[in-house]
Parts: sequence; C-alpha cells; structure tokens
Amino acid sequence: MIAIMASSIGIASYLLRNGDETDPRRIWRLRRFVSQPPLPFLIFLAAVGIWTAAGFIFSPWSLNRTELGGVPYYFYSYQIWYIVASALLLVCFVSLPVLSFYHQSKTVQDKKASLSMKIISVSWASFGVLTLFQIAAGGLFLPISESIGSVADSLLFMLIAFALREPTILGRIVTSGETVSQAVYSNPSIDTIVLYNTESDRRSLVETFVKDGLATGQDVVCQVTKAEVPFYRAILKGSGLMDSSLGAHSVTIQPIETTIASKAIHSSQTVLVPSERRELVDLDELDLDHCRNIIGTITIPGSIPRTKHVGRIWALNVEGAHAGILDLLQEANPTARVIDLAMQQDAFSSVFNMKHQDILGNRLLLEYEPTSDYEEVVQKFVREFQANGESVAIFTSAGSPIYRQFRDQRNISLFSFSTKTSSPARLSDEQVLLPERDTSLLLDAVDKLLQALSKKRIGIVFDVFTDVILSQGFERAYGVLSSVVEMTESEVASILVLINYGALEPRVLGAVQGLFRSQLRFNFDGPKVIKLQGGRQASSYDEEPLTRVQESSGAIRT
Repeated sequence: MIAIMASSIGIASYLLRNGDETDPRRIWRLRRFVSQPPLPFLIFLAAVGIWTAAGFIFSPWSLNRTELGGVPYYFYSYQIWYIVASALLLVCFVSLPVLSFYHQSKTVQDKKASLSMKIISVSWASFGVLTLFQIAAGGLFLPISESIGSVADSLLFMLIAFALREPTILGRIVTSGETVSQAVYSNPSIDTIVLYNTESDRRSLVETFVKDGLATGQDVVCQVTKAEVPFYRAILKGSGLMDSSLGAHSVTIQPIETTIASKAIHSSQTVLVPSERRELVDLDELDLDHCRNIIGTITIPGSIPRTKHVGRIWALNVEGAHAGILDLLQEANPTARVIDLAMQQDAFSSVFNMKHQDILGNRLLLEYEPTSDYEEVVQKFVREFQANGESVAIFTSAGSPIYRQFRDQRNISLFSFSTKTSSPARLSDEQVLLPERDTSLLLDAVDKLLQALSKKRIGIVFDVFTDVILSQGFERAYGVLSSVVEMTESEVASILVLINYGALEPRVLGAVQGLFRSQLRFNFDGPKVIKLQGGRQASSYDEEPLTRVQESSGAIRT
C-alpha cells in the first residue's frame, strides 16, 4: 500500500510538471510521459521498487502481541536495516516528487493555487514522516501512538481536501488551462479578446499562442507595450521559443508604441508577412486615446496582405484598462469572442446565482453586518464591472472600511465625504472630497457623473446612507435615497446601496427596502438573496446561504 501511494504521488507530481494544461492533446501528453519519463521520476520509482522487493523477499517484520491494562494490542516490529532503508526512501520521496511539486507552486502566478500546492506538498511530506514513525516506533508509546497516528492521518486528509477545494488548485489551474485553449485553439479565423489580471496565467497564454502559430506554419508577432517586452522575451526564451532552430518561421516581439508612433506597422507587415501570420496585441494599461489609435491602425481593412484571414488575439489588463476600451475592441471586431482569463466578469453576480446581464440597469440593496467581510462583496462588484470594461464610482465616507479598501486602487471614481473640507475638492483625477452631510452635493455629483457617462455602462456603490439616516434623520435621508434611485433609473446605470441593517429600526429598514426590487444580505452566514427583480424571493432569512465569497484583489479607470 505504501509503495502504491508513493508511486501515485510521484506520477501526479511529475506528470503535472511535464504537462501543459493549455494543450488540449491530453492523451498525447500522457503517452509522451509514459514513453519518455523524466530521469528523477525513474530514480524515485527504482527506489520504491527496491524497497518493496526487499520487503517481499526478506519479510523483515514480525507480528507481536502485548497487553496494557488487560487490553491486548498487536503491532509489527521491523529489523534495523529495513528501518534505515525506509528512512532513505523517505528522503528520496521528499527530495524528488514532493520537492518538485513544491517548486512548481512557486511558478504558478495564481496566489491561491500556489498556496494550495504548497499545502499539498507539506501534507505529502507529513504522510511520509508519519509512516516512518509508525515503522520505527513498533510497540513503543502504545496505545497513545495508535491514537496519534489516526488523528494525524485524519488531519492531513482534511488539509489536502481543504487545498483541493474550489476555486483553488483544481478550479484555477485546470479551468485556466481550458480557458487558454479556448482563446488559442477554437476557430482561429475569428479574433479573440482576452481579459487578464495579475493573477491570470498569462505565461501559458503566450506560450500556447506561439507554439500553435509555429506548429501551423505561421510567423508569430507579439505587439506589446515597451514595459512588457522584457516579460515576453523572458517567457519565450525560457520556453526555447526564440531559438534559431525553429525553422523557416519566426517569432517577433514589437513595442507597440514605437510601431504606431512611427507609422511603421504597414511597412513591417509587408516585409514580415508573405502570406499569413498570427498576431497577439497586448494593450496592457494603455489609455483610451492610444488604444483607439492602435486598434484603428491595426484593423484597417486590407492593410495586411494575407492569403486568408487569421484571427488576432487582443489582450487587455482589466486591472489597469480604461473604461471603454473593451467597447472599442468589440466595435472594431463585432464577431470577436471574449475570453475572461481573469474570471471576474461575473465575480459579484455569481455569488448570488446571477449573471452580469442580470444586474445591468438594476438597483441593488445590500444589507450587511459591519463585522463581516462585506468589503469583499463590494470588491467583487467593482471587479465585475471592470472586467466587463465598464466604469465604476464609489460614494463613501473618508476613513470608512470601504474607503480604506479602495483609496489606493486605480481606475475608480472615489467620492468621499469628509469634515476636512467645506467645498468639493479634487485630490486627484479619480478622488474627490465632498463636505460631510451635504446631501445636495451628493445628488449633484451623481447627476454630473451620469451626464458625463450618459451612454456608457457604470456601476455605482453608495456607502453613505446609514450615516445619513442616523445623523440627519430618516425623512431627509429617505428623500435623498429615493432621488438617487430615481436618477439612476436607466439601462446603463447599476447601483449597489449598502445599509448596516443592525443600526436601523425595523420600521426604517422596511421603508428603505421598499425602494428596491432587488435585496441582498451579507453577514457571517454568507450571502443571501432576499428578493430579486423579476419576482424571485426568499421565504425567510433562515434559508440556506449561497456559496461563500472568495478572496479577490485588483482595480479600472473611468
């Protein structure tokens, strides 16, 4: 049993290390692993085989019986040479498959997946140490050793189950691989828009894109920002994809700013492309005007001589991209597919079993418990609108948990009420201070914001109405809130109003709820749907909560 478990762990570790989850040819990869196994894996299998064979041939153990307190206990004792051999096998186990898997965790960009892999590595090593202890201890420490062994085994299994929970290693590594495959392999004649963030596995996207282009007999060109050129070169050099041994086809990395500024795109394309090529255009965090020029120049009909159209991949960093860039890409490429490598396009909606389309033009009331992690729910709301290329604005009080959560994030219009100013003051392009308790300026700011983005989708978070109700009275606060709800009655504006339900009287809370057709609640039990626009309503607050909110990070510009 020990030999089978150790061999299985070795196969899993080295198969993952030598596999490419972005490559859909998984049977082929398995055959390649079997036909050309890595040398460390063969060494480990040899050590397991020798240890197992020695046990079968020499049977270096004996069954013993002892009584403690009138209770009989049975245990195995082992010869000293076999204990030494087991210790050597443990060293081999930890230093080869376990350490290999641990090192792989450091190459995974997704922090949660990386943490899961580290937990699994430590658990595997702990299983080995525990097994050696049981072999070496024999009948010592009975019956405590039996109880400790059982409890330790159970805890380690629980730890591995925790590490494998969604959406960590399985959900993020495997799903990410499938998503990258969709971006590169599915119908390559159609343009693809890939949304990514700092946690996305962009390395796999670039490697798979280049490999596929070369394998299908095409030159490959990556047009990226100057800041990203070293990153792309490091990826391709590390994968051996910039060697001269690639054959007749080439891999080129072009700084996109230089290419556009010098008007050299057309001439370079004429020289480099006798027939067709694959292009990856990474817009990263370029501003809206620069992106408009790049998209317009690259997508000029007939500007590139090709025997047939080969779809481009447009990559966009949703944490730094300006609102409106995704719309530009979709207008220039009406048939383009959108692949959400950042997996944020329904980050908030999915928590409440909805899609992004369900909250567009919707007015949502979120009742929260202030000691819960309700800021993470708001973070998901912001990320979702950013991932869909839409603007985000937040109204809060200076010093509040929401303010601290978002004050250093980019690409968010942050309006904060403060006692430090008696008139509106702009702190930066994205932050505005408003006088505390001046609700007329709140309405004016909302009105001007909606006018400035009259035809663009926007998500607005209001984290001020609990304070307004408590400081200025319900009647005044109700008038302001109802005005905000009325002002945002449009298909392009979505609002999320936060209310600390524990701070309000039931009568006041009920009146606030009456303004909203969609009501949500978040506390230590997790997120719950009270009522959704369209008639779906919870029978009570005690029903089973929805899936818990998972950790998230990042931000986008208005």
